[in-house]
Amino acid sequence: MDIAQFIRIIRNNLILLFAIPLILAIVVFYFTRNQDKVFESEAIIYTGITTGYSIESTAQRPTDFFSTSAQFDNLINLINSRQTIVETAIMLLAQNLSLETYNAQYISNENYDKLQSFIPKHVKDLVVKNGKAGVQREKEDQIRLLEKELRNLEKEIQQRSRGEESRTESIPLNGTSDYVPTTGLTKDDNFDSNSNNYNNQNNVSYNTIPQNASTPSASFKQRTHMVRSGETLLTISKKYGISINRLRELNNLDTQILRAGQRIVLEIENIVQPAEAFYAEPAIENADEDYAYYDDSAEMEEIINEPARESYSQITTSLPDIASMVENIEKDPLIPRGIREEDFNKTVQNLTNYYNSSDSNFVYGLLHYGSDKHYSIRSIKTLQIYRINNSDLVRLIYLSDDPGICQQTLKIIIHVFIKNYKLLKENQTDLVVEYFRRQVDSADRILKYSEDKLLKFNKKNNIINYQEQTKYIAAQKEDLDLFYQNEQVRMAQSSAALRELETKLTRRDSIYLKSDVINQRRKEYADVTERILINELAEDYDKRVGNEISILRHRADNLRDEIKLYVDQLYLYGHSTQGIPVASLLGEWLKNALSYEEAKASLVVLARRKLDFVKTYQRFAPLGAMLKRIEREMTIAEQTYLELLRSLNLAKMRQQNLQMATNIRVVDPPYFPLQANASKAKYLVVAALMIGFIMVLFIILVLEYFDSSLKKPDRVVSEIGLKLAGAYPYIGSNVRMKDAVFISNRLIEMIIQNIKRSITQQSIYPPQKPYLVLFFSTQDNVGKTYLISKIANKLRTYGDKVLILNYSDQRGENADEDYNLSYNYPVNENFSEVRNLKELIDSNILRRDNYLYDYILLEIPSVIFHSFPMELIQKVDASLLVIKSSNSWNKADIGALELIKDLAKEPPMAILNEAEDFAIEELISGIKVQKTDGVFYRFRNFITLPGRIRIQVKEN
Repeated sequence: MDIAQFIRIIRNNLILLFAIPLILAIVVFYFTRNQDKVFESEAIIYTGITTGYSIESTAQRPTDFFSTSAQFDNLINLINSRQTIVETAIMLLAQNLSLETYNAQYISNENYDKLQSFIPKHVKDLVVKNGKAGVQREKEDQIRLLEKELRNLEKEIQQRSRGEESRTESIPLNGTSDYVPTTGLTKDDNFDSNSNNYNNQNNVSYNTIPQNASTPSASFKQRTHMVRSGETLLTISKKYGISINRLRELNNLDTQILRAGQRIVLEIENIVQPAEAFYAEPAIENADEDYAYYDDSAEMEEIINEPARESYSQITTSLPDIASMVENIEKDPLIPRGIREEDFNKTVQNLTNYYNSSDSNFVYGLLHYGSDKHYSIRSIKTLQIYRINNSDLVRLIYLSDDPGICQQTLKIIIHVFIKNYKLLKENQTDLVVEYFRRQVDSADRILKYSEDKLLKFNKKNNIINYQEQTKYIAAQKEDLDLFYQNEQVRMAQSSAALRELETKLTRRDSIYLKSDVINQRRKEYADVTERILINELAEDYDKRVGNEISILRHRADNLRDEIKLYVDQLYLYGHSTQGIPVASLLGEWLKNALSYEEAKASLVVLARRKLDFVKTYQRFAPLGAMLKRIEREMTIAEQTYLELLRSLNLAKMRQQNLQMATNIRVVDPPYFPLQANASKAKYLVVAALMIGFIMVLFIILVLEYFDSSLKKPDRVVSEIGLKLAGAYPYIGSNVRMKDAVFISNRLIEMIIQNIKRSITQQSIYPPQKPYLVLFFSTQDNVGKTYLISKIANKLRTYGDKVLILNYSDQRGENADEDYNLSYNYPVNENFSEVRNLKELIDSNILRRDNYLYDYILLEIPSVIFHSFPMELIQKVDASLLVIKSSNSWNKADIGALELIKDLAKEPPMAILNEAEDFAIEELISGIKVQKTDGVFYRFRNFITLPGRIRIQVKEN
């Protein structure tokens, strides 16, 4: 497609290209003319996922792109999760339902009225105010209504009493009133001096209002406050600890504006009194006096006496209170002013429980099934969440038709998201920490059990240090064995010496030696020596044995001296049988005897000691294996405990790290949108206009691209495969063409030229006159007859004799018709059997004289829907296929044309009928063909008619 063809397509479809986009833009403007205003608020939160400080951030760690992206995806999906949206919607609904009246910071007046109108009563009763739900508040309202009716009845009684007694009393102008009891009690009986001083300083007064006769046993005590300059309901509620809603209910206030000198009721208290006091006449008089204190005339007088304009100092003193109010508003924006946090949380909990109760209740339907613009999940899910570039900042954008709801929804979403995100992160490590804590406790118990087991084992077996003790026992065993051997040697030596000495001594000496005294001393000495050796072995274990050893050694010395004494006495008896002095033999004998006895006693003791060592070895041998097993169990328990303790510390560090890492901060809090976003209606209109234009243009180009009609001459040649003999333009009733006569004549001339050239030059066998030219088509209504008439008329202008043979249209014969110019032959059942022209033409209608034709133009019906004379077609000199430009070329046309081409002597040529202007321009170069619409042409002619009138005067 070239530029010229594109411009032609645009020019031919200008009406569609401009009308359809314009209609589409008008439709879009109509439906968007009353579009709701859209307010936008945004917030930026800092996540600290990649650059935040934590315990692990002190160490060098690589930044993982995929894990970071996953964390941000988790964060964004958590914000947009169903749970977060549901909690946000419930908190927003609780916030708006808790308001007494509309507050532009939270909800507009229009939306507040809509909310109150479509929310059912049982849902409103879930709202908690002053710690009470809707049912409890209704009961209180009924009680207050009854109290109000009682007060009205009381006023009527007081007015009647004053009318009868003609007296009135008023409240003093000092801003306080005394308490006048109806039961005879004085002021001092009810209030102490301290409370009176406090009330006087704070402009607090107490009024007692008796009830009417219908309830004689009760009266009301009022506690009031006189408003000072600069005071508001908020400052008064903080001063006395009373909620703003309670002050409004007690005083029937619709606004927060107070005037100086106005008396505000702080409390109404019931006072029970005896019934008899009201029936007596003094009680009625007291009631009149009490009612006088409750009269509004004193308050009006004080207001009148108040200065008309406040001083500058009084105005400046109220500024700190206003500043504190602003601070309170910014401090807790999620909970409206005058609503307690406890009541708000209970309201949210009540709505949540009601939402979870079933999937068919009102709140569940409002959030899921409805299409509410503020509270439905579908509307809140329009929240836009973006990560700002590659930073740790996330931008949240929310759009709504209410500026207050827009800001508060964004605040609540951030509040809920931060809470859920922290819970999610903390719960990830809570289970791990709890698991390791249980395992550490179990390992600690096992370790303590192992330690106690080792301690009991050591106590039971008297083990201090098993290794050292075994070494010490082995060393002592070796020393004992050596000492035992030495004693055996000494005993053997002493025994041999005694035997030798005793052989040298006389029988008399033997008698004295064997005397009882010496033998007794010897036995005793042996016993003492044995005891000394036994105690010396035990001296290392018990220090008290040393004293006993010293005594035994002293006794042994004494016995030795006694034996020596007795032996010395025996020395006097002389010498031995060998001539050796008896004294020397006795001395030697005594020494060996003592040594023998000592060795003998030592061996006895050492033998016992060896038995003790054997028992010790038998006891300590299995203790080592048992002690090693206990120590191994304790070591395993200790290692397990230390490893689990290390894992617990790591889990706690990870938990603390996650807590530090989840410290999400709101960098840019949601703002209150003051102006609505610019309406997108004009952009939508422009977009509709452009989309309509592009869409229509695209459809036109697509249709043009896939158009299979034969509009262009080159497509006729390429698709049909025939030479183009010419074309003829479309001239309809609504289209006029400039220079139509010239163009049509020139196109007919070109067709005639191609016919003559085909007959005379391209024919293999030169034909003879008359030339038979066949006009055929594959489809009906292509304009063959019109073209034949034009060609015949043009040939006749050249002086040629032309006969037109057309098939009969069954309209009947025309008597005035000249059969020498044209003839309509009938199409019979045997039309396909016609072999020549004589079989088509009756001989009685021809002229009698011989009339020679130059051209015979034969037209046959469409070859697809009718039969045709095949033998006659073989005799034609030239054949022309007439094609309508709006027709397409399909397989049926191709098959019919192939049959004609097989029958004809020469290949047929094609004529494009009703061709478009651009096709004509391709055939006639240098001539601009312009079509003129009939309506426009007639309109232009009508306008230009006066200028085209020419007046001519003819001379006679």
